Amino acid sequence: MSLIHNNGLTAESIMSRTLLSAYEGWTIHRLAEFFIKHNISGAPVIASDHELVGVVTVSDIFKFSNMDERNRREALRNYYREACEIDLDETSLREWSAHAEKNCTVHQIMKKEIIAVEKEFSIEQIAAVMVKNDVHRVVVTHNKIALGVITTMDILRTLQPETTPLHLVVSA
Repeated sequence: MSLIHNNGLTAESIMSRTLLSAYEGWTIHRLAEFFIKHNISGAPVIASDHELVGVVTVSDIFKFSNMDERNRREALRNYYREACEIDLDETSLREWSAHAEKNCTVHQIMKKEIIAVEKEFSIEQIAAVMVKNDVHRVVVTHNKIALGVITTMDILRTLQPETTPLHLVVSA
């Protein structure tokens, strides 16, 4: 028995159509500023040709920022091998690693797997996708084109009608 009574609401009807995206070439520092400016905790990542290539969150920034020095240098080394086809020497790596947030890009920390739902999905289907994939947001698509985003808060707002009285419980 489902506890969700959505009256036929679909992903398209509850999604946010404001789809703030990050570019994969942005520095991690710029990404952090973008999240702060827009008061968001994650965003789809697009390439320079506007193709959807991944998803990045505040957690990804946090993991990168708390990486030990050796792993951070290895991430930088891999980036330069991939992007520029050059191998940086250890001295350069140490210097660049000290300012990694300004030298590394979103591409290096994003998740390449995009968790998406079609615009016709029901709230139950969306919730099942989020739980199965342990994510707090999904991209809404139609024919592989991103239309919007749904967060766990969007689902909670749908389940909490405005007419229901809210009670605040304060414990002593």
